Amino acid sequence: MAFLTQSLTIFFSFLFVLIVVSTPLSSYMAPIFGFIIVISIIFVILMRRSKRHDELFTGSNKEVFTVITAVMLAIFLTGGLDSQLYFLLYFLLFAVVFLYHPAAVFVLILGILVVFFESVSQGSLATSLIKLGSLVFLSPIAYFFGREFQKKQRLEDKIFEKTDQILEDAKALREDAQSEDIDEIEDIFEKTDELRNEAEKE
Repeated sequence: MAFLTQSLTIFFSFLFVLIVVSTPLSSYMAPIFGFIIVISIIFVILMRRSKRHDELFTGSNKEVFTVITAVMLAIFLTGGLDSQLYFLLYFLLFAVVFLYHPAAVFVLILGILVVFFESVSQGSLATSLIKLGSLVFLSPIAYFFGREFQKKQRLEDKIFEKTDQILEDAKALREDAQSEDIDEIEDIFEKTDELRNEAEKE
């Protein structure tokens, strides 16, 4: 279900970009881009004031939608496939696999190819194909990076879950323990904390 929601987020972001660049709205691309940036800044300020999250960027669907839309519009505003900002797509490629399900990278690639489809024939065909081909080539690599990252993340979550259980059990034992058992329970606390610290460093 999460993957479906994530895929739809990417799909609608590219659909929005496609509507803007392929319709009379393209004349208003700069104001639309500016509006998105202003709204994003206001959102960041509100988040900082409310302090509901430790990090300003949480990787929510709204944030990912905004980032993809803003990056794509910025690229089209500065020359499309010939834009100096085209390299941002490489960062976007790897950002998605760390924030979303790794397979979402293929939805992202499909969206990029569809949006730039008309632009391929407008410039140097070979250059355009090389640029888009490089993204296609990197997408499986990004997928495997994302998959390994999420495996590591799940392992860390399991470690934290188990250590929390151990600490809770140790606290309960300490309350009922005899004086001669206190040292052993304290040793459990110490070794559990060391395990959590090691997991955080990895």
